[in-house]
Amino acid sequence: MYTNYRMPLKSLFFKLLIIALFLFPGRVYADIPYQLVYLKNYSAPDGLPSSRVNYLMQDSRGFIWLATDKGVSRFDGQHFKNFTSADGLENNECFRIAEDNYHRIFFYCNNYRVCYYENGLIHKLNSSQKVIVLPFANFFFNRYNELCVNYRLSTKVYHFEELKSKRHAIRYLNGYIYGSDGEEITLSENDLDILEEELKAGQLSFQTANNNIKPYRLALHQNYLLLITKDWVHVYRYQKTGIIPLNKIFFTGNVTSVYLTGKNTFAVTTVKQGTYIINYLTGERKNYLNNNITTATVIDRENNLWFGSYDKGFFLCTNPEIKIINKESGLANEDVLKLGIAGGYLFAGHVLSTLSYMKLGTNQSSLTGTISINQNRSDFNRITSLLTIPGNRLMIGTDNGLFRLDISNKNPALWHSVKYFFGPIKGIAQRPDKEICFISQNSVLASSGQLKHKQGYAFENLRLTSLAWYKNNMLIGSLYGLYKFTPNTSKTPYYAKILPNKGIDVVKCLASNNEVCAIGTEAKGVFLLAGEKIVQFRSPAIFSGDIRKLVWTDDNTLWVCTANGVSIISFYNHYQNYRISLLNTSNGLPSDNVADVVQNGHDYYIATDQGIAVTQNLGNTSLPKPVLINDGIPGTQSSFTYGRPVIFNCVALSYKSMGKIQYRFRLKGVDKNWSVAPSGEKRFDLLPPGNYELEAVAADRFNQLSQPLIFKFDVMPLWYQQLWLQVVAVLSAIIIAFLLVRKYYQSIIGLQKKDYENALALQRERQRISSEVHDDLGASISGIKLRTELLSRKTADQPAFKEIDAIHEAITDISTQVRLIIWSLDAENDEVSNLAGFIHKQAIKIFEYSNIDLHVNTSVSETPVTISGEKRRQVYLLVKEVLNNIVKHSEAQNAFLEINLYKNRLQISIRDDGRGFDPDMRKHETMGIRNIYARAKRLNAELKIDTAHGKGTSISLKLNL
Repeated sequence: MYTNYRMPLKSLFFKLLIIALFLFPGRVYADIPYQLVYLKNYSAPDGLPSSRVNYLMQDSRGFIWLATDKGVSRFDGQHFKNFTSADGLENNECFRIAEDNYHRIFFYCNNYRVCYYENGLIHKLNSSQKVIVLPFANFFFNRYNELCVNYRLSTKVYHFEELKSKRHAIRYLNGYIYGSDGEEITLSENDLDILEEELKAGQLSFQTANNNIKPYRLALHQNYLLLITKDWVHVYRYQKTGIIPLNKIFFTGNVTSVYLTGKNTFAVTTVKQGTYIINYLTGERKNYLNNNITTATVIDRENNLWFGSYDKGFFLCTNPEIKIINKESGLANEDVLKLGIAGGYLFAGHVLSTLSYMKLGTNQSSLTGTISINQNRSDFNRITSLLTIPGNRLMIGTDNGLFRLDISNKNPALWHSVKYFFGPIKGIAQRPDKEICFISQNSVLASSGQLKHKQGYAFENLRLTSLAWYKNNMLIGSLYGLYKFTPNTSKTPYYAKILPNKGIDVVKCLASNNEVCAIGTEAKGVFLLAGEKIVQFRSPAIFSGDIRKLVWTDDNTLWVCTANGVSIISFYNHYQNYRISLLNTSNGLPSDNVADVVQNGHDYYIATDQGIAVTQNLGNTSLPKPVLINDGIPGTQSSFTYGRPVIFNCVALSYKSMGKIQYRFRLKGVDKNWSVAPSGEKRFDLLPPGNYELEAVAADRFNQLSQPLIFKFDVMPLWYQQLWLQVVAVLSAIIIAFLLVRKYYQSIIGLQKKDYENALALQRERQRISSEVHDDLGASISGIKLRTELLSRKTADQPAFKEIDAIHEAITDISTQVRLIIWSLDAENDEVSNLAGFIHKQAIKIFEYSNIDLHVNTSVSETPVTISGEKRRQVYLLVKEVLNNIVKHSEAQNAFLEINLYKNRLQISIRDDGRGFDPDMRKHETMGIRNIYARAKRLNAELKIDTAHGKGTSISLKLNL
């Protein structure tokens, strides 16, 4: 029984592998031609845990999982994500991988235990039950999510409650078979008898299988039942009435495993003979990785082939339909510069003056031989041009001359090259009249088809690169542009630069089919010249703007060779329309660096620096688009706190892109442009709080875009950024501000009230002083004035009259000053209208006894406007000083006084038509002018004096109340 079986899997599997290598050095399918294709190799230096791959599979999301002797790895085409026992793996040596119905990835390890990957972590089963999977057995989950092992003629089922397996009738008996795609059948006793008879005929039994000497098992795919051994596979069609035998496919040799690979195929891995993929319905067989020990094979959903190996990691083949010719095939040098076909042979030119040749129409996996062109130099000795001319002759251009090779003789041993011209050859072309032209760096030479006559033309400092015939005209490309060349009898040719205004500057190659001419440039792509029309092709429509070679394989198909791959432009509708397909390592080429292309029948031969690719397919215009996957843990947070980094991870699966994936991100509604990144991680450090949608797309190396992936998430504010807290804070701030403003205004009102009370007290005091001065001092002065006036009349004729009259005038002045003080102190006069009236009355008195006519104009609003007593006094004294000066000094006939009040701005204007004065001089010499300026300064008023000799005087006073 399985439960009692104890076997050290590591020693059994690999010891048997090594023993088989030495004991059975026989062959597997010796009659099957070896399929040499481009294989991208990944091993431990690339990030794999180990270069020994025991098993590989593709999960439902598209990831490739690999089991090695040092852990398991998940590969997305760019990066390896490795897991070991330190991450929870039961044992570093893993032999099988399977995916259950809940998309968990299960690993069968060396200690007979199973663990699984889910949500980025490795989890162990709680059950202590051991699982036995022999090296030739299969390992998968059935439709009930039970772990199954197909071996011998039954399915061993392991039921674990924690795996959420569905309950169903227990059917673990012989003849009850499960398939990995949900298949489920029951073999009748008659069916089992048929299978056992077949096993018995091949000397296979329960005991040979149990000891793994001659193992066997059943595999179920749709309605096909496969009885699998290490020597043959018998295919049956399953029906409820009984199994029907279809094909029995035999193989011999050192077989290590047989796996179903889908699409009616299975893979046979071997020791030293690589892997065979066999269609079990048609019997078609293909062999890959000959001379390698292979362990597992997968055909993924992009139709790529994956091969696990014992010591070299794993290999990826993106296009098994493209065959490769390289050193393993017998090529002299994998760096192929030029290709040519002549006499039924394919010729490949290399460096070191070497020419490889292969007979076409035979087994193209083996070359016939090589030819060395003797150039008598060891440095510049490349093959630069190959041209087939009539008579089975091949013209060979090199860095040191032009050679002719006559291949009319069917024996390659008799082929010898003949040097025809000395000097570097940049290109060769043949006219329709059989004339052959070739160019060196600064010259063009023309020769007859028999190479007997030649004519040379020299160019000065043009550095020629290529030539082509287009509508009976020779076009010559150079590092300085495109030229049209016309031969003549003179050694100095006629040539003219054409199309300089189209941006054609550095021309590297030319190709013409006589209807149109293609012009390859150094950085601007391809220009197609069709009559008067010019069409430009540049990156990304084609692989690169730097063109190495242009080739017309027919009148409507142009191959554009670049260092990034070859672009095939197929024209139709008289070159009005076209479609472009692309070929590079993603399509199966051994290298992106393509140098030349030739066609032979349905086959296209593509020269690269890693060998020659052979295909019948003009590129793939319907490559699968990349698939963008959210690589985060399902159900993880979609809300983040402000200040913490926001990180999203996505993975683009496009194995044909060979890891050349570009990721593009943008926040919808925020970013106008896409941000580009080489990896699928997007990080935000300080996003403002809010709701966001992150849109991600992936572009493969053909610039195809995946379906967009949307991440919806929220950035939550910190506790002090919460809206309710901000509202409370704003309201609190408003309340505090209100209280502070209220307190401020209350204090202002208190101060204003106090000021008002003080002003009111001051006004009362002024009123009291005014009354007392008027009633007491004013009355006394008036009495003295009256007595002096009476005394003056009595002594009018006496000598003391003058002294008494002087005393009277002094008392009169004192009385006037006292009245002015009383007027300024009286609060009832604190209005501008009172000031204007007082000035008006006093002005009339001043001019009463003069010969000057006074003109007064006052304009004061009826609305009371207050002016303080001190200001009233200063304004009056200033106006009085000016009026007195007019009476005393102006010699004027007219004087004008205007008093205006507008918006609390008092303006007084005084002018005369007198003799005027020098304001600067009088300002410094007279007390009156100085007093006027001093009073204006005390009032903080604007004073302007405008005067000149003979032009009168104008004085303006402006005071803000």
